[in-house]
Amino acid sequence: MRKYKYIWLPALLAVYFIGMTFYFGLDLLRQGETTRFWLTVVAEAAVITALVFFLKKREKLRSEREKDIDATSGGRYKKL
Repeated sequence: MRKYKYIWLPALLAVYFIGMTFYFGLDLLRQGETTRFWLTVVAEAAVITALVFFLKKREKLRSEREKDIDATSGGRYKKL
């Protein structure tokens, strides 16, 4: 489960953002603030995209670190 955090965490955040966009965004559109609505959508997409790349890089560094520890310990390293 931990290995696929870069998939499920941004997906969960996207569902939350979509829900909040519909809840608050419809009021913005009714008030004629279309620019603010689209800027919010773009900012949300940017945050989710950045989170995906950050979590992928973090997972890659974690796996490399575990390989190095395993190689230097002679195979005695156990994953939690």
